[in-house]
Amino acid sequence: MGSAVDKVYTSVHVVTYSYRGKISGITVAWATRVSWDPVVVAVSVGRGKHSREALDSVDRFLVCTMGEKGRTVAMRFGTLSGRDADKFEGVAYSLSEGGLPVPEGSISYLECRKIGSFEAGDHVVYLGLVEGSRVIEDAPPLLFGEGRVL
Repeated sequence: MGSAVDKVYTSVHVVTYSYRGKISGITVAWATRVSWDPVVVAVSVGRGKHSREALDSVDRFLVCTMGEKGRTVAMRFGTLSGRDADKFEGVAYSLSEGGLPVPEGSISYLECRKIGSFEAGDHVVYLGLVEGSRVIEDAPPLLFGEGRVL
């Protein structure tokens, strides 16, 4: 039997960015709205992740909500390190209005300007002011709970 916190289900997102002239991203299950006016979201990334180093340095990022068609992409971005691999190799993508990558299988995205960050245990939480958004497909998101993507 898992822990009670494992029962807190969330949708699966790929956070993308451009860092040192290279596009990349990371799969996160911890992303949420934190303000309606203005619209602000928070995403949580493990401290030891290469993407944490990138997100510390960039001014903008995209929060792409993944649908069932994005399961393979979500798994790829969640298991490979940007230190060792080009996560977008072989992955089709389009560009947001601000020029950030939207990987195949995304059902929507939020284009964010980073407005802050703070440490939270073994993760860093990044706050993003939503400056653009798009619904690509009216489909349910992938879910993460009890330690796995559902």
